[in-house]
Amino acid sequence: MPPLLLPLRSSPSPCLPLRRFLLFRCSASSSTTASSSLSPYVASFASRMALAGIRPHHRIAVGVSGGPDSMALCVLATAWKKAAGKKAAAEEGSVSSAFVNGLLGIVVDHGLRSESSDEARLVRDRVRNMGVECEIARCDWPDGRPKQGHVQEAAREVRYQKLLDICIKQQIGILLIAHHSDDQTELFVLRLSRNSGVLGLAGTALVSQLFAPNIKYDGEKFQRYRVLLVRPMLDFSKDDMYKICQVSNQSWVEDPTNNSMMYARNRIRASLRNLSTEGTFLSGVHKLISACRLTRTHVDGTWSVVANQSVSISEYGYAVIDLEKLDPLNVQDLCLSKYLAYILQFVSQRQRPLRGRSARLLLDYIRTIPCKAALTVAGCYLCAAPRSKGTKVLICCSVDWMESASAEISYKCSYEEQPPPVPEIDQIVLEGLLQSNQFVQNHSNIPFMYCKSSIDVLNKAKDLNIIDDFTLEKLCYLRTDEHNKFIAKQDKDGEHDLEETKFCDCSLRPGETCHFMSRFLITWKVPEDVNEICLQENEEYLICTVNLDVSLEVRHMIDADWLFLAEVCNICSVEDNQIDPKVSSGKMQMDNAPQHHRILQQSAQKALQILKCIPADARRTLPVLTNAQGDIVCIPNVGFRCCPGLSIQSVFYPRVPFHGGYSSYL
Repeated sequence: MPPLLLPLRSSPSPCLPLRRFLLFRCSASSSTTASSSLSPYVASFASRMALAGIRPHHRIAVGVSGGPDSMALCVLATAWKKAAGKKAAAEEGSVSSAFVNGLLGIVVDHGLRSESSDEARLVRDRVRNMGVECEIARCDWPDGRPKQGHVQEAAREVRYQKLLDICIKQQIGILLIAHHSDDQTELFVLRLSRNSGVLGLAGTALVSQLFAPNIKYDGEKFQRYRVLLVRPMLDFSKDDMYKICQVSNQSWVEDPTNNSMMYARNRIRASLRNLSTEGTFLSGVHKLISACRLTRTHVDGTWSVVANQSVSISEYGYAVIDLEKLDPLNVQDLCLSKYLAYILQFVSQRQRPLRGRSARLLLDYIRTIPCKAALTVAGCYLCAAPRSKGTKVLICCSVDWMESASAEISYKCSYEEQPPPVPEIDQIVLEGLLQSNQFVQNHSNIPFMYCKSSIDVLNKAKDLNIIDDFTLEKLCYLRTDEHNKFIAKQDKDGEHDLEETKFCDCSLRPGETCHFMSRFLITWKVPEDVNEICLQENEEYLICTVNLDVSLEVRHMIDADWLFLAEVCNICSVEDNQIDPKVSSGKMQMDNAPQHHRILQQSAQKALQILKCIPADARRTLPVLTNAQGDIVCIPNVGFRCCPGLSIQSVFYPRVPFHGGYSSYL
């Protein structure tokens, strides 16, 4: 090990700054030596970027914390971009600029400590000295500092949101993150201790899509925004990170909290460090992770093909699985589980994996043909599709999930104009899918397809000679040790009071747009030069009194809503058929204008015709707009509105589209 690495493995020197970060400086070396020493790393980096479908001309952002990992990533990205830029400049005869074209460093200041702003500026200046434009994203904590034990998780969530926001504003479609092979090994052991299956043990993807939590306005319409999260350093070790910084004369900072045994990652890292010199342990683990990634790539490609053949998505927000086309009895457990999990995640817009009992329950349910029972799982309600005789399964969002969803699921959309989404992402994803398919075709033997647990994966890996007896023994020990600590922590956390559940509360005013449950995009359009939306030329035919000052509440449909529509349809005239006060109680109040009744009747009849084509369970997920008294004003997805002057539209526009969870595990 080079001498410069020794301090990093031991206690910090007392002469170094000891606030939050420890600063490390490298001795100067000649540019020729640095360039030659860096060349193999740059070549490997370029190879991984090509595998991800990323080219030097693409606009790219780099997440930079100032640590050795992100600084090394910045060094390689800069060298890669500069090499391509020199070639292009020579061909075009152009003059290079002070900063690397199309490369932006982003430093996130979490704002959890008083000195964090100074540290962020220090890192920003270092990145700029490398010839890379860099900016700082500062985090806000409107609800206060995260609770003890949840700081890392909360900081990570806010960090990615800030990185995404800057990429969107700068019209950058690619974000580089400095995860490396040591991170993969730590994650493997962590997930091993949580009894993850082979899909989880595959680790983090080379490329994955990251969607903005809120849809945004591009000046003409609301759209989904996303970036490709790329991890081109997965072939490099932690020691490689240090070496890259050293040969390029880049200083870095070390975070002392990385040595705290409070966190599972740090405990695992310390254990792995002790095992790193033991024979073939690390190389065996890396081979095992690669085999898991091959299996994951195969499963991702298989379920995607099956979904295209057997799933239909309705404009009213539900999905239907054709069991005859799916043939679930002949689909392997891994592929079927991934297939079902993805459909449920799409319908509910809950991006959470299915685990344990829920996954097994779902497999048993979908393989019971014909389908006769109903099942509620993972925020979705499943039942036999009407008139299908159990050969099709309806999947819609669970009303219980909708009623208990957090307030963040529904939100007002901002009309702050953003640059258009980056169009080249689609081409990169397409190329990535083709490469993944080709990769799987070149491997006839896919391991672990029948493994149901992490122990099954380890034992199968030993049978296939991917790992040896020593590696198996140590992995089993690490798994058990960390699992016991995890259970102990869960028991301790369970003693704390649960946080109060926030219920969905969404309202809409004229000229506004909201995203209801991250599924339905609802827009209230205001006619030009109209102050009273529903005012007709003749005051005798005043339809209703909805005006520009009102705010309508948005909720999901309930059984009483279509019963109300049926009552409205039965009105013949004002004189001989008034609505029973008991029936209309809590519903829309009607005036004495005959035309009012006719318009309501026609609107209700049209709505009921559409509702008859929508399965009853799926109807309950449709948005309904009411006034402050609870009177129904509009059910936009089925065309019901209290007057012709009311222009409220709703379309099914989920935050993450079907097939929107692209990832590459090459």
